[in-house]
Amino acid sequence: MKIPKLKKTINYVIGGSLAAFAIFLILAATKNNAQRRCQGLETKIKDNSEQFLVTKEDIDKWVTQYGNDPFEGKIIENINLEKVEKRVMESGTIKSCKAFFDLQGFLVLEIEAYKPVARILNPYQTGDKFIDNEGNIFPFSQHFSPTVLLISGDYVSRLKSLKSEKNSDLLELINRISEDEFWSAQITQIDVNKNKEVKMLPLMGKNIIEFGRPENITSKFEKLLVFYKQILPQKIWGDFSTVSVKYEGQIVCN
Repeated sequence: MKIPKLKKTINYVIGGSLAAFAIFLILAATKNNAQRRCQGLETKIKDNSEQFLVTKEDIDKWVTQYGNDPFEGKIIENINLEKVEKRVMESGTIKSCKAFFDLQGFLVLEIEAYKPVARILNPYQTGDKFIDNEGNIFPFSQHFSPTVLLISGDYVSRLKSLKSEKNSDLLELINRISEDEFWSAQITQIDVNKNKEVKMLPLMGKNIIEFGRPENITSKFEKLLVFYKQILPQKIWGDFSTVSVKYEGQIVCN
């Protein structure tokens, strides 16, 4: 009759021992983690073979503040990962940055850079900038100048973003040109004046395409395609100084 009590006592002892051992492991791991040191930086740039705007060397300079604040050898517990991410994002050319430590103690940075679809030609002191397909505007790269649509004009020269509802129509126009194989080959530059009226500069000739405001975009491109496919083959670009599709139901050539 005493055996059940003995078993219960043994179970308590085993349970208590396991709990004590678990606490010991946690304390040991915590102490060990507090003493772990960073083994160095490991930068992973998403689609790195397809982008040339930033390099791993750039990331290393931004994170370490040009070598003045290296992380290798620092106690991991003392490294603020949010601060690390902020240093990278402050460059303005990075879409996202995630920082964490791997099991070996390396500070890993997972980076996604912006992908430009157009370049704003800025005559002011701020210099040229890029735009991506989401409307983000970011600094021009010193490493690489991709062949993308050029954009000029008073309306865009001081913009900080095209992500607002107000500018969704202009962003749609930019993406329509950059994503279309035919139009991206034909149109090299658009100029947007202060009234948001668009003029396009084609690759061939010195003519101007008057597009008007970025509205009824599909209809206007359909008319412009009629000009390219039906009218232009019977003429030459030199016969026209301007081609306008800004008026509803009309193609006006002068």
